[in-house]
Amino acid sequence: MERYSKQREIILEVLKNRKDHPTAEMLYNEIAQKMPGIGIATVYRNLASLYKTGKIQKIETMQGEADRFDGDLRPHIHFECSKCNEIYDIFLDEEENTELNDKLTELTKIINADFTSSKIVLKGLCQKCKEK
Repeated sequence: MERYSKQREIILEVLKNRKDHPTAEMLYNEIAQKMPGIGIATVYRNLASLYKTGKIQKIETMQGEADRFDGDLRPHIHFECSKCNEIYDIFLDEEENTELNDKLTELTKIINADFTSSKIVLKGLCQKCKEK
């Protein structure tokens, strides 16, 4: 059983209130204003714990970029722009989500496996970067 931690509670609260997908350092900069004295290592350690226990999502980004974090656990897909590195959420309605899960289940049958979950990150150019 995980022990209660005020730092972890604040980190989770800050992350859930953000609509972007911050790095640990971005979170640290915000949290340090609310909780002076917190160390960056504490933020990293608590993010790892929150991810391990399924309370947040971790988005592994392009090679060399810092991982990003998401406090929104509703089913959705991420889109990462390969130029500006911005990450966008794509939410599907219930019917679209069911269709996607059915297709993923079908795909895993090709290798005689059972599908239980997915983490989808689409990559390409976002609208802002396409227009530049």
